[in-house]
Amino acid sequence: MHNNCGISAFGRRTRLWLRSVLFVVLTGIAMAGCSSDDAVQVVDKAPAWRQSLAPEYTHRAVWGVSSTHFFVTSEKGVVKRYMNGDWTTWNFEYFQSLRAVWGEGADQVLVVGESGACYQYDGTDWTSRYPGTYRDLLGIWGTDFDNVYAVGENGVVSHFDGEDWTLQDSGVTETLYSIWGFAADDIYAVGRGGTIIHYDGTDWSPMASGTVQALDSVWGLTPDNVYAVGSLGTILRFDGNSWTSESSGRLDRLWSVRGLPGEPPVAIGANGTYLTRVGGQWQSETIAQGRYLYGLWDDGDSALVLVGFNGLIMSLSGPAWQTVNQGHTHWLTDVFAPDCDNVIAVGKKGAVLQSTGAGWLNIAPNLSGVDYAGIWGESADDFFIVGNGGVIARYQTGRPWTIWQLQNPVNLEDIWGTSNGNIFAVGSGGAIMHYDGSVWEEMDSPTTRSLSAVQGRGPSDVFAVGLGGTAVHFDGITWSNLETNTQTSLNGVWCRPEGEVVVVGADGLALHGSGSGPTPWEVRSTGTVFPLFAVTGTQDGIAYAVGQSGVVLRNEGEAWEIMPTGEHDQLDAIAVDPCGGVHCVGYWSLILGYTN
Repeated sequence: MHNNCGISAFGRRTRLWLRSVLFVVLTGIAMAGCSSDDAVQVVDKAPAWRQSLAPEYTHRAVWGVSSTHFFVTSEKGVVKRYMNGDWTTWNFEYFQSLRAVWGEGADQVLVVGESGACYQYDGTDWTSRYPGTYRDLLGIWGTDFDNVYAVGENGVVSHFDGEDWTLQDSGVTETLYSIWGFAADDIYAVGRGGTIIHYDGTDWSPMASGTVQALDSVWGLTPDNVYAVGSLGTILRFDGNSWTSESSGRLDRLWSVRGLPGEPPVAIGANGTYLTRVGGQWQSETIAQGRYLYGLWDDGDSALVLVGFNGLIMSLSGPAWQTVNQGHTHWLTDVFAPDCDNVIAVGKKGAVLQSTGAGWLNIAPNLSGVDYAGIWGESADDFFIVGNGGVIARYQTGRPWTIWQLQNPVNLEDIWGTSNGNIFAVGSGGAIMHYDGSVWEEMDSPTTRSLSAVQGRGPSDVFAVGLGGTAVHFDGITWSNLETNTQTSLNGVWCRPEGEVVVVGADGLALHGSGSGPTPWEVRSTGTVFPLFAVTGTQDGIAYAVGQSGVVLRNEGEAWEIMPTGEHDQLDAIAVDPCGGVHCVGYWSLILGYTN
Protein backbone atom coordinates (compact mmCIF):
# COMPACT_ATOMS: atom_id res chain seq x y z
CA MET A 1 0.00 0.00 0.00
CA HIS A 2 1.07 3.54 -0.67
CA ASN A 3 4.17 3.38 -2.81
CA ASN A 4 5.58 6.54 -4.32
CA CYS A 5 8.63 6.99 -6.73
CA GLY A 6 13.84 -4.48 29.71
CA ILE A 7 13.65 -2.61 32.69
CA SER A 8 16.57 -3.29 35.08
CA ALA A 9 16.14 -5.05 38.44
CA PHE A 10 13.63 -3.48 40.78
CA GLY A 11 14.89 -0.40 42.59
CA ARG A 12 17.63 0.36 40.06
CA ARG A 13 17.49 3.25 37.61
CA THR A 14 15.33 2.36 34.66
CA ARG A 15 16.76 2.74 31.18
CA LEU A 16 14.91 5.28 29.09
CA TRP A 17 15.26 7.63 26.21
CA LEU A 18 15.18 11.31 27.18
CA ARG A 19 14.23 14.07 24.83
CA SER A 20 14.08 17.68 25.97
CA VAL A 21 11.80 19.49 23.61
CA LEU A 22 10.26 22.88 23.23
CA PHE A 23 6.85 22.66 21.63
CA VAL A 24 5.90 25.48 19.28
CA VAL A 25 2.16 25.49 18.70
CA LEU A 26 1.26 26.40 15.12
CA THR A 27 -2.10 26.41 13.38
CA GLY A 28 -3.32 22.82 13.48
CA ILE A 29 0.17 21.37 14.11
CA ALA A 30 2.39 21.23 17.21
CA MET A 31 6.01 20.76 16.20
CA ALA A 32 8.82 19.61 18.47
CA GLY A 33 12.42 20.78 18.36
CA CYS A 34 15.34 20.54 20.74
CA SER A 35 15.90 23.46 23.02
CA SER A 36 17.83 24.31 26.15
CA ASP A 37 19.40 27.44 27.55
CA ASP A 38 22.93 26.06 27.57
CA ALA A 39 22.67 23.41 24.87
CA VAL A 40 25.59 22.80 22.52
CA GLN A 41 24.42 21.88 19.04
CA VAL A 42 26.06 18.75 17.66
CA VAL A 43 25.93 18.28 13.91
CA ASP A 44 25.96 14.60 12.98
CA LYS A 45 26.57 14.06 9.28
CA ALA A 46 26.57 10.26 9.46
CA PRO A 47 23.61 8.46 7.85
CA ALA A 48 20.88 8.12 10.48
CA TRP A 49 17.15 8.15 11.01
CA ARG A 50 15.77 11.41 12.32
CA GLN A 51 12.26 12.40 13.29
CA SER A 52 11.00 15.09 10.94
CA LEU A 53 7.75 15.17 12.90
CA ALA A 54 7.62 13.60 16.36
CA PRO A 55 4.70 11.33 17.22
CA GLU A 56 1.97 12.67 19.49
CA TYR A 57 0.48 9.93 21.65
CA THR A 58 -2.84 10.13 23.40
CA HIS A 59 -2.52 11.55 26.91
CA ARG A 60 -4.40 9.63 29.59
CA ALA A 61 -3.79 11.53 32.83
CA VAL A 62 -2.33 14.74 34.26
CA TRP A 63 -1.10 15.89 37.68
CA GLY A 64 0.78 19.04 38.52
CA VAL A 65 2.51 21.35 40.91
CA SER A 66 0.84 24.35 39.28
CA SER A 67 -0.94 25.30 36.07
CA THR A 68 2.47 26.00 34.52
CA HIS A 69 4.27 22.95 35.94
CA PHE A 70 2.62 19.57 35.43
CA PHE A 71 3.23 15.96 34.36
CA VAL A 72 1.28 14.06 31.68
CA THR A 73 1.16 10.29 31.11
CA SER A 74 0.54 8.83 27.67
CA GLU A 75 0.23 5.77 25.52
CA LYS A 76 3.44 4.00 24.45
CA GLY A 77 5.26 4.52 27.76
CA VAL A 78 5.61 8.29 27.52
CA VAL A 79 5.75 10.82 30.37
CA LYS A 80 5.93 14.54 29.65
CA ARG A 81 6.65 17.43 31.96
CA TYR A 82 5.55 20.96 31.16
CA MET A 83 7.46 23.57 33.14
CA ASN A 84 7.19 27.28 32.43
CA GLY A 85 6.75 26.85 28.70
CA ASP A 86 9.28 24.05 28.13
CA TRP A 87 8.58 20.36 27.65
CA THR A 88 10.67 17.39 28.72
CA THR A 89 9.72 13.98 27.36
CA TRP A 90 10.70 10.57 28.73
CA ASN A 91 10.13 7.38 26.71
CA PHE A 92 10.27 4.21 28.81
CA GLU A 93 11.64 1.26 26.93
CA TYR A 94 8.85 -1.31 27.26
CA PHE A 95 6.19 1.04 25.92
CA GLN A 96 3.39 0.08 28.30
CA SER A 97 0.68 2.72 28.24
CA LEU A 98 0.95 4.83 31.37
CA ARG A 99 -2.52 5.46 32.73
CA ALA A 100 -2.23 7.53 35.90
CA VAL A 101 0.03 10.01 37.70
CA TRP A 102 0.11 11.49 41.20
CA GLY A 103 2.65 13.42 43.22
CA GLU A 104 3.31 15.41 46.35
CA GLY A 105 5.80 17.78 44.77
CA ALA A 106 8.04 18.36 41.78
CA ASP A 107 10.55 15.84 43.12
CA GLN A 108 8.03 13.26 44.36
CA VAL A 109 5.99 11.88 41.46
CA LEU A 110 4.64 8.39 40.74
CA VAL A 111 3.21 7.05 37.48
CA VAL A 112 1.56 3.68 36.88
CA GLY A 113 0.27 1.81 33.87
CA GLU A 114 -0.26 -1.42 32.02
CA SER A 115 1.36 -4.71 33.09
CA GLY A 116 2.26 -3.29 36.49
CA ALA A 117 4.40 -0.47 35.11
CA CYS A 118 5.42 1.86 37.94
CA TYR A 119 8.02 4.65 37.94
CA GLN A 120 9.10 7.10 40.62
CA TYR A 121 10.59 10.53 39.90
CA ASP A 122 12.92 12.29 42.35
CA GLY A 123 13.29 15.55 40.47
CA THR A 124 16.22 14.28 38.41
CA ASP A 125 15.80 10.62 37.47
CA TRP A 126 13.09 8.01 37.13
CA THR A 127 13.35 4.70 39.03
CA SER A 128 11.46 1.54 38.13
CA ARG A 129 9.40 0.21 41.05
CA TYR A 130 7.70 -3.14 41.50
CA PRO A 131 4.16 -2.32 42.67
CA GLY A 132 3.46 -5.84 43.90
CA THR A 133 1.63 -6.91 40.73
CA TYR A 134 1.97 -7.27 36.98
CA ARG A 135 -1.68 -6.44 36.45
CA ASP A 136 -2.67 -3.21 34.73
CA LEU A 137 -2.69 -0.25 37.12
CA LEU A 138 -5.19 2.40 36.04
CA GLY A 139 -5.57 4.85 38.91
CA ILE A 140 -3.39 6.34 41.65
CA TRP A 141 -3.92 8.72 44.59
CA GLY A 142 -2.41 9.42 47.98
CA THR A 143 -2.64 11.56 51.09
CA ASP A 144 1.13 12.06 51.04
CA PHE A 145 4.15 10.30 49.60
CA ASP A 146 4.25 7.59 52.26
CA ASN A 147 0.56 6.75 51.86
CA VAL A 148 -0.27 6.17 48.18
CA TYR A 149 -2.73 3.72 46.60
CA ALA A 150 -2.85 2.33 43.08
CA VAL A 151 -5.81 0.38 41.68
CA GLY A 152 -6.40 -1.62 38.54
CA GLU A 153 -7.13 -4.89 36.80
CA ASN A 154 -9.28 -7.52 38.54
CA GLY A 155 -9.76 -5.42 41.66
CA VAL A 156 -6.09 -5.05 42.49
CA VAL A 157 -5.19 -2.49 45.16
CA SER A 158 -1.58 -1.80 46.10
CA HIS A 159 -0.33 0.50 48.88
CA PHE A 160 2.95 2.47 48.84
CA ASP A 161 4.47 3.49 52.19
CA GLY A 162 7.28 5.58 50.73
CA GLU A 163 9.59 2.58 50.41
CA ASP A 164 7.66 -0.49 49.28
CA TRP A 165 4.39 -1.48 47.63
CA THR A 166 2.10 -3.99 49.38
CA LEU A 167 -1.05 -5.58 47.98
CA GLN A 168 -4.33 -5.13 49.86
CA ASP A 169 -7.55 -7.15 49.70
CA SER A 170 -10.09 -4.98 47.88
CA GLY A 171 -12.88 -7.52 48.26
CA VAL A 172 -13.79 -7.24 44.56
CA THR A 173 -12.60 -8.80 41.30
CA GLU A 174 -13.93 -6.14 38.93
CA THR A 175 -11.30 -3.89 37.35
CA LEU A 176 -10.89 -0.59 39.20
CA TYR A 177 -10.30 2.51 37.07
CA SER A 178 -9.97 5.39 39.51
CA ILE A 179 -9.25 6.23 43.15
CA TRP A 180 -9.76 9.38 45.20
CA GLY A 181 -10.06 10.33 48.86
CA PHE A 182 -10.20 13.01 51.50
CA ALA A 183 -8.08 11.40 54.21
CA ALA A 184 -6.24 8.20 55.07
CA ASP A 185 -9.50 6.75 56.41
CA ASP A 186 -11.88 8.05 53.74
CA ILE A 187 -10.99 6.80 50.23
CA TYR A 188 -13.13 5.72 47.25
CA ALA A 189 -12.29 3.53 44.26
CA VAL A 190 -14.59 2.88 41.28
CA GLY A 191 -14.57 0.57 38.30
CA ARG A 192 -16.25 -1.87 35.97
CA GLY A 193 -19.88 -2.89 36.42
CA GLY A 194 -20.73 0.06 38.66
CA THR A 195 -18.24 -1.08 41.30
CA ILE A 196 -17.59 1.32 44.17
CA ILE A 197 -15.51 0.43 47.22
CA HIS A 198 -14.63 2.54 50.25
CA TYR A 199 -11.60 2.40 52.57
CA ASP A 200 -11.97 3.38 56.23
CA GLY A 201 -8.29 3.17 57.08
CA THR A 202 -8.48 -0.54 57.87
CA ASP A 203 -10.61 -2.37 55.30
CA TRP A 204 -12.11 -1.95 51.87
CA SER A 205 -15.87 -2.48 51.68
CA PRO A 206 -18.32 -2.39 48.73
CA MET A 207 -20.94 0.31 48.30
CA ALA A 208 -24.24 0.12 46.40
CA SER A 209 -23.94 2.26 43.27
CA GLY A 210 -27.31 1.58 41.68
CA THR A 211 -25.72 1.11 38.23
CA VAL A 212 -24.00 -1.60 36.22
CA GLN A 213 -22.23 0.90 33.97
CA ALA A 214 -18.42 1.19 34.15
CA LEU A 215 -17.27 4.04 36.37
CA ASP A 216 -14.07 5.67 35.11
CA SER A 217 -13.43 8.48 37.58
CA VAL A 218 -14.23 9.49 41.15
CA TRP A 219 -13.64 12.83 42.87
CA GLY A 220 -15.20 14.91 45.59
CA LEU A 221 -15.61 18.46 46.81
CA THR A 222 -16.39 17.39 50.39
CA PRO A 223 -17.12 14.03 52.05
CA ASP A 224 -20.85 14.61 51.49
CA ASN A 225 -20.45 15.77 47.88
CA VAL A 226 -18.65 13.09 45.83
CA TYR A 227 -19.05 12.30 42.13
CA ALA A 228 -18.38 9.26 39.95
CA VAL A 229 -18.71 9.25 36.15
CA GLY A 230 -18.45 6.61 33.45
CA SER A 231 -19.88 4.91 30.39
CA LEU A 232 -23.05 6.01 28.58
CA GLY A 233 -22.86 9.40 30.26
CA THR A 234 -23.32 7.94 33.74
CA ILE A 235 -23.02 10.39 36.65
CA LEU A 236 -23.46 9.40 40.30
CA ARG A 237 -23.45 11.69 43.33
CA PHE A 238 -22.79 10.66 46.95
CA ASP A 239 -24.35 12.83 49.65
CA GLY A 240 -22.65 11.17 52.59
CA ASN A 241 -25.28 8.47 52.89
CA SER A 242 -26.02 6.98 49.45
CA TRP A 243 -25.19 7.22 45.76
CA THR A 244 -27.84 8.55 43.40
CA SER A 245 -27.90 8.94 39.64
CA GLU A 246 -27.93 12.33 37.90
CA SER A 247 -28.77 12.92 34.24
CA SER A 248 -25.88 14.06 32.06
CA GLY A 249 -27.95 14.42 28.90
CA ARG A 250 -25.19 12.59 27.01
CA LEU A 251 -24.47 8.99 26.04
CA ASP A 252 -20.74 9.60 25.58
CA ARG A 253 -18.35 7.89 27.96
CA LEU A 254 -17.15 10.23 30.68
CA TRP A 255 -13.50 9.74 31.59
CA SER A 256 -12.87 12.27 34.34
CA VAL A 257 -14.58 14.55 36.88
CA ARG A 258 -13.03 17.43 38.89
CA GLY A 259 -13.74 20.91 40.16
CA LEU A 260 -12.29 24.11 41.56
CA PRO A 261 -13.07 25.60 45.00
CA GLY A 262 -16.26 27.62 44.81
CA GLU A 263 -16.86 26.56 41.20
CA PRO A 264 -19.27 23.96 39.75
CA PRO A 265 -17.76 20.49 39.15
CA VAL A 266 -17.03 19.50 35.56
CA ALA A 267 -16.84 16.19 33.71
CA ILE A 268 -15.15 15.42 30.39
CA GLY A 269 -15.26 12.52 27.97
CA ALA A 270 -15.60 11.13 24.48
CA ASN A 271 -16.34 13.32 21.46
CA GLY A 272 -15.27 16.51 23.21
CA THR A 273 -17.93 16.19 25.91
CA TYR A 274 -17.66 18.92 28.57
CA LEU A 275 -20.27 19.00 31.33
CA THR A 276 -20.76 21.59 34.07
CA ARG A 277 -23.06 21.11 37.06
CA VAL A 278 -25.05 24.29 37.62
CA GLY A 279 -27.97 24.49 40.03
CA GLY A 280 -28.08 20.73 40.40
CA GLN A 281 -28.32 20.18 36.64
CA TRP A 282 -25.55 19.15 34.24
CA GLN A 283 -25.12 21.49 31.27
CA SER A 284 -23.48 20.06 28.16
CA GLU A 285 -21.20 21.51 25.50
CA THR A 286 -18.64 20.18 23.02
CA ILE A 287 -15.08 21.48 23.06
CA ALA A 288 -11.72 20.64 21.42
CA GLN A 289 -13.34 20.02 18.01
CA GLY A 290 -14.95 16.88 19.38
CA ARG A 291 -11.72 15.11 20.31
CA TYR A 292 -11.64 12.52 23.10
CA LEU A 293 -10.84 14.03 26.50
CA TYR A 294 -9.37 11.70 29.13
CA GLY A 295 -7.54 13.36 32.01
CA LEU A 296 -8.47 16.31 34.21
CA TRP A 297 -6.59 17.98 37.07
CA ASP A 298 -7.16 21.10 39.13
CA ASP A 299 -4.58 23.17 40.97
CA GLY A 300 -6.87 23.62 43.95
CA ASP A 301 -7.12 27.31 43.27
CA SER A 302 -8.12 28.72 39.90
CA ALA A 303 -6.95 26.49 37.01
CA LEU A 304 -8.00 23.25 35.34
CA VAL A 305 -5.79 21.26 32.98
CA LEU A 306 -7.22 18.61 30.65
CA VAL A 307 -5.49 16.15 28.33
CA GLY A 308 -6.73 13.97 25.51
CA PHE A 309 -6.45 12.42 22.09
CA ASN A 310 -3.17 12.60 20.18
CA GLY A 311 -1.33 15.07 22.39
CA LEU A 312 -4.09 17.55 23.18
CA ILE A 313 -3.50 19.64 26.32
CA MET A 314 -5.72 22.55 27.37
CA SER A 315 -5.71 24.85 30.39
CA LEU A 316 -8.67 26.76 31.81
CA SER A 317 -7.89 29.75 33.99
CA GLY A 318 -10.66 32.30 33.89
CA PRO A 319 -13.35 32.34 31.21
CA ALA A 320 -11.42 30.85 28.27
CA TRP A 321 -9.54 27.67 27.42
CA GLN A 322 -5.91 28.02 26.38
CA THR A 323 -4.49 25.32 24.10
CA VAL A 324 -1.15 24.40 25.62
CA ASN A 325 -0.49 21.73 22.99
CA GLN A 326 -2.71 21.21 19.96
CA GLY A 327 -1.25 17.81 19.16
CA HIS A 328 -1.70 15.95 15.90
CA THR A 329 -5.12 14.64 14.99
CA HIS A 330 -4.09 12.45 12.07
CA TRP A 331 -2.31 9.24 11.22
CA LEU A 332 -0.27 9.37 8.03
CA THR A 333 -0.84 6.83 5.27
CA ASP A 334 1.27 7.92 2.26
CA VAL A 335 4.24 10.12 1.42
CA PHE A 336 5.54 11.85 -1.72
CA ALA A 337 9.10 13.14 -2.19
CA PRO A 338 9.29 14.59 -5.71
CA ASP A 339 12.57 16.46 -5.20
CA CYS A 340 15.36 16.89 -2.67
CA ASP A 341 13.66 19.77 -0.84
CA ASN A 342 9.98 18.88 -0.64
CA VAL A 343 8.10 16.12 1.17
CA ILE A 344 4.31 15.85 1.28
CA ALA A 345 2.44 13.41 3.52
CA VAL A 346 -1.27 12.57 3.58
CA GLY A 347 -3.38 10.79 6.13
CA LYS A 348 -6.50 10.48 8.19
CA LYS A 349 -8.73 13.35 9.22
CA GLY A 350 -7.95 15.26 6.05
CA ALA A 351 -4.22 15.68 6.61
CA VAL A 352 -2.07 16.95 3.73
CA LEU A 353 1.21 18.03 5.33
CA GLN A 354 3.88 19.85 3.34
CA SER A 355 7.41 20.32 4.64
CA THR A 356 8.36 23.97 5.04
CA GLY A 357 11.95 23.76 6.28
CA ALA A 358 10.83 25.01 9.69
CA GLY A 359 8.13 22.40 10.19
CA TRP A 360 4.98 21.11 8.54
CA LEU A 361 2.00 22.99 7.13
CA ASN A 362 -1.41 21.42 6.55
CA ILE A 363 -2.45 22.48 3.03
CA ALA A 364 -5.48 20.18 2.78
CA PRO A 365 -8.56 21.15 0.78
CA ASN A 366 -11.60 22.21 2.75
CA LEU A 367 -13.38 18.85 2.85
CA SER A 368 -14.86 17.28 5.96
CA GLY A 369 -14.83 13.61 6.90
CA VAL A 370 -12.15 12.57 4.42
CA ASP A 371 -9.30 10.21 5.20
CA TYR A 372 -6.60 10.43 2.53
CA ALA A 373 -4.80 7.22 1.59
CA GLY A 374 -2.61 7.86 -1.46
CA ILE A 375 -0.62 10.56 -3.23
CA TRP A 376 1.15 10.80 -6.60
CA GLY A 377 2.32 13.65 -8.75
CA GLU A 378 4.82 15.03 -11.22
CA SER A 379 6.16 17.66 -8.80
CA ALA A 380 5.54 19.42 -5.52
CA ASP A 381 3.62 22.01 -7.54
CA ASP A 382 1.24 19.50 -9.16
CA PHE A 383 0.02 16.31 -7.44
CA PHE A 384 -3.10 14.19 -6.85
CA ILE A 385 -4.46 12.65 -3.63
CA VAL A 386 -7.19 10.04 -3.10
CA GLY A 387 -9.30 9.04 -0.13
CA ASN A 388 -12.46 7.46 1.15
CA GLY A 389 -15.88 8.05 -0.35
CA GLY A 390 -14.51 8.31 -3.88
CA VAL A 391 -12.70 11.59 -3.25
CA ILE A 392 -9.89 12.62 -5.63
CA ALA A 393 -8.21 16.02 -5.34
CA ARG A 394 -5.55 17.79 -7.40
CA TYR A 395 -3.16 20.40 -6.02
CA GLN A 396 -1.60 22.96 -8.35
CA THR A 397 0.44 25.81 -6.94
CA GLY A 398 -1.35 29.12 -7.30
CA ARG A 399 -4.72 27.53 -8.01
CA PRO A 400 -7.62 26.32 -5.88
CA TRP A 401 -7.78 22.58 -5.25
CA THR A 402 -9.63 20.64 -7.96
CA ILE A 403 -12.03 18.15 -6.35
CA TRP A 404 -13.70 15.09 -7.91
CA GLN A 405 -16.35 13.02 -6.14
CA LEU A 406 -16.89 9.70 -7.89
CA GLN A 407 -20.48 8.56 -8.41
CA ASN A 408 -19.37 5.21 -7.07
CA PRO A 409 -18.20 6.29 -3.57
CA VAL A 410 -15.54 3.61 -3.20
CA ASN A 411 -12.67 4.03 -0.78
CA LEU A 412 -9.62 4.75 -2.91
CA GLU A 413 -6.40 3.40 -1.42
CA ASP A 414 -3.61 4.36 -3.82
CA ILE A 415 -2.79 6.36 -6.95
CA TRP A 416 0.02 6.22 -9.53
CA GLY A 417 0.61 7.50 -13.03
CA THR A 418 3.06 7.91 -15.87
CA SER A 419 2.00 11.51 -16.51
CA ASN A 420 -0.80 13.92 -15.69
CA GLY A 421 -2.64 12.46 -18.65
CA ASN A 422 -2.37 8.82 -17.58
CA ILE A 423 -3.17 8.12 -13.94
CA PHE A 424 -4.58 5.04 -12.19
CA ALA A 425 -6.34 4.90 -8.81
CA VAL A 426 -7.40 1.68 -7.04
CA GLY A 427 -9.54 0.83 -4.04
CA SER A 428 -12.29 -1.16 -2.38
CA GLY A 429 -14.23 -3.83 -4.27
CA GLY A 430 -11.51 -4.07 -6.89
CA ALA A 431 -12.25 -0.58 -8.20
CA ILE A 432 -9.80 0.77 -10.80
CA MET A 433 -10.15 4.35 -12.01
CA HIS A 434 -8.27 6.01 -14.89
CA TYR A 435 -7.62 9.69 -15.64
CA ASP A 436 -6.79 10.77 -19.17
CA GLY A 437 -6.03 14.40 -18.37
CA SER A 438 -9.68 15.46 -18.62
CA VAL A 439 -12.01 12.99 -16.91
CA TRP A 440 -11.95 10.03 -14.53
CA GLU A 441 -13.48 6.79 -15.80
CA GLU A 442 -13.98 3.42 -14.16
CA MET A 443 -12.09 0.58 -15.83
CA ASP A 444 -13.19 -3.05 -16.10
CA SER A 445 -11.59 -4.84 -13.16
CA PRO A 446 -10.92 -8.60 -13.08
CA THR A 447 -11.48 -8.76 -9.30
CA THR A 448 -13.94 -7.72 -6.63
CA ARG A 449 -11.33 -7.91 -3.90
CA SER A 450 -10.10 -4.60 -2.56
CA LEU A 451 -6.89 -3.30 -4.09
CA SER A 452 -4.33 -1.63 -1.83
CA ALA A 453 -1.58 -0.41 -4.14
CA VAL A 454 -0.79 0.37 -7.77
CA GLN A 455 2.50 1.01 -9.58
CA GLY A 456 4.08 0.32 -12.94
CA ARG A 457 6.78 0.99 -15.49
CA GLY A 458 4.73 2.55 -18.26
CA PRO A 459 1.23 3.02 -19.74
CA SER A 460 1.05 -0.64 -20.81
CA ASP A 461 2.78 -2.25 -17.83
CA VAL A 462 0.90 -1.54 -14.59
CA PHE A 463 0.42 -3.75 -11.51
CA ALA A 464 -2.06 -3.56 -8.62
CA VAL A 465 -2.24 -5.79 -5.54
CA GLY A 466 -4.70 -6.31 -2.70
CA LEU A 467 -6.56 -8.58 -0.33
CA GLY A 468 -6.41 -12.37 -0.46
CA GLY A 469 -3.22 -12.53 -2.49
CA THR A 470 -4.79 -10.57 -5.34
CA ALA A 471 -2.51 -9.25 -8.09
CA VAL A 472 -3.67 -7.81 -11.41
CA HIS A 473 -1.83 -6.48 -14.48
CA PHE A 474 -2.69 -3.93 -17.16
CA ASP A 475 -1.13 -4.42 -20.61
CA GLY A 476 -2.41 -1.18 -22.08
CA ILE A 477 -5.71 -2.71 -23.17
CA THR A 478 -7.16 -4.90 -20.41
CA TRP A 479 -6.58 -5.81 -16.78
CA SER A 480 -6.04 -9.49 -15.99
CA ASN A 481 -5.52 -11.59 -12.87
CA LEU A 482 -2.06 -12.89 -11.95
CA GLU A 483 -1.49 -16.09 -9.99
CA THR A 484 0.37 -15.45 -6.72
CA ASN A 485 -0.11 -18.84 -5.00
CA THR A 486 -0.93 -17.09 -1.73
CA GLN A 487 -4.00 -15.88 0.14
CA THR A 488 -1.92 -13.45 2.16
CA SER A 489 -2.98 -9.82 1.87
CA LEU A 490 -0.69 -7.91 -0.48
CA ASN A 491 -0.17 -4.28 0.51
CA GLY A 492 2.54 -2.81 -1.71
CA VAL A 493 4.01 -3.19 -5.20
CA TRP A 494 7.02 -1.63 -6.90
CA CYS A 495 8.64 -2.28 -10.28
CA ARG A 496 12.41 -2.34 -10.53
CA PRO A 497 13.65 -0.44 -13.58
CA GLU A 498 15.34 -3.58 -14.94
CA GLY A 499 12.11 -5.60 -14.90
CA GLU A 500 11.59 -7.37 -11.57
CA VAL A 501 8.37 -6.69 -9.66
CA VAL A 502 8.54 -6.57 -5.84
CA VAL A 503 5.39 -7.17 -3.79
CA VAL A 504 5.10 -7.02 0.01
CA GLY A 505 2.32 -8.00 2.36
CA ALA A 506 1.17 -9.44 5.65
CA ASP A 507 3.38 -11.72 7.77
CA GLY A 508 6.55 -10.16 6.35
CA LEU A 509 5.83 -11.58 2.90
CA ALA A 510 7.98 -10.47 -0.06
CA LEU A 511 7.39 -11.72 -3.61
CA HIS A 512 9.91 -11.15 -6.38
CA GLY A 513 9.29 -11.92 -10.04
CA SER A 514 7.69 -10.92 -13.29
CA GLY A 515 4.13 -11.93 -12.50
CA SER A 516 4.03 -14.21 -15.56
CA GLY A 517 5.65 -17.37 -16.93
CA PRO A 518 6.01 -20.81 -15.35
CA THR A 519 7.46 -19.46 -12.08
CA PRO A 520 6.04 -15.95 -11.80
CA TRP A 521 6.97 -15.29 -8.17
CA GLU A 522 9.75 -16.22 -5.78
CA VAL A 523 9.11 -15.90 -2.05
CA ARG A 524 12.09 -14.34 -0.27
CA SER A 525 12.74 -14.04 3.43
CA THR A 526 12.56 -10.52 4.81
CA GLY A 527 13.78 -11.42 8.29
CA THR A 528 10.53 -10.26 9.88
CA VAL A 529 7.04 -11.59 10.48
CA PHE A 530 5.59 -8.11 10.92
CA PRO A 531 3.12 -7.01 8.24
CA LEU A 532 4.70 -4.92 5.51
CA PHE A 533 2.54 -2.09 4.18
CA ALA A 534 4.50 -0.40 1.40
CA VAL A 535 7.47 -0.81 -0.92
CA THR A 536 9.33 1.61 -3.17
CA GLY A 537 12.81 2.04 -4.55
CA THR A 538 15.47 4.03 -6.36
CA GLN A 539 16.33 4.41 -10.03
CA ASP A 540 19.31 2.09 -9.57
CA GLY A 541 17.08 -0.70 -8.24
CA ILE A 542 17.43 -0.54 -4.45
CA ALA A 543 14.12 -1.49 -2.83
CA TYR A 544 12.81 -0.29 0.54
CA ALA A 545 9.80 -1.62 2.50
CA VAL A 546 8.12 -0.52 5.72
CA GLY A 547 5.73 -2.09 8.17
CA GLN A 548 4.52 -2.66 11.67
CA SER A 549 6.58 -1.83 14.75
CA GLY A 550 8.83 0.68 12.97
CA VAL A 551 10.24 -1.89 10.53
CA VAL A 552 12.22 -0.59 7.54
CA LEU A 553 13.84 -3.08 5.13
CA ARG A 554 16.35 -2.61 2.32
CA ASN A 555 16.99 -4.91 -0.65
CA GLU A 556 19.71 -4.58 -3.31
CA GLY A 557 19.49 -8.07 -4.77
CA GLU A 558 18.78 -11.37 -3.07
CA ALA A 559 18.65 -10.61 0.66
CA TRP A 560 16.54 -8.14 2.60
CA GLU A 561 18.23 -6.37 5.49
CA ILE A 562 16.68 -4.50 8.39
CA MET A 563 17.48 -0.81 8.83
CA PRO A 564 16.95 -0.19 12.58
CA THR A 565 14.93 2.97 13.14
CA GLY A 566 14.67 3.01 16.93
CA GLU A 567 10.91 3.47 16.47
CA HIS A 568 8.11 1.08 17.36
CA ASP A 569 5.12 2.77 15.77
CA GLN A 570 3.60 1.40 12.59
CA LEU A 571 5.00 2.81 9.37
CA ASP A 572 2.50 2.87 6.51
CA ALA A 573 4.38 4.43 3.61
CA ILE A 574 7.83 5.17 2.25
CA ALA A 575 9.30 7.35 -0.51
CA VAL A 576 12.81 7.99 -1.82
CA ASP A 577 13.74 11.43 -3.08
CA PRO A 578 16.07 12.00 -6.08
CA CYS A 579 19.01 12.65 -3.72
CA GLY A 580 18.64 9.24 -2.07
CA GLY A 581 16.90 10.46 1.08
CA VAL A 582 14.36 8.01 2.49
CA HIS A 583 11.12 9.28 4.03
CA CYS A 584 8.66 7.19 6.08
CA VAL A 585 5.32 8.09 7.64
CA GLY A 586 2.92 6.30 9.93
CA TYR A 587 0.81 6.22 13.05
CA TRP A 588 0.61 9.11 15.51
CA SER A 589 1.81 11.50 12.77
CA LEU A 590 5.33 10.08 12.86
CA ILE A 591 7.56 11.21 9.97
CA LEU A 592 11.08 9.77 9.68
CA GLY A 593 13.87 10.83 7.36
CA TYR A 594 17.10 9.01 6.49
CA THR A 595 19.75 11.02 4.66
CA ASN A 596 22.67 9.28 3.01
